[in-house]
Parts: sequence; C-alpha cells; structure tokens
Amino acid sequence: MKVRPSVKPMCDKCRVIRRKGR
Repeated sequence: MKVRPSVKPMCDKCRVIRRKGR
C-alpha cells in the first residue's frame, strides 16, 4: 500500500511511514 504525503489517511501505520519518509 503506497501512501502519499499529500493525502491524510486515518491509519496509524500511514503516520509511521510518513515519519520514516520524512
């Protein structure tokens, strides 16, 4: 599942990926 930083999903895993991507 690829999440974009421009999209704000409602999942804790998405937030973790954003932190690692940042």
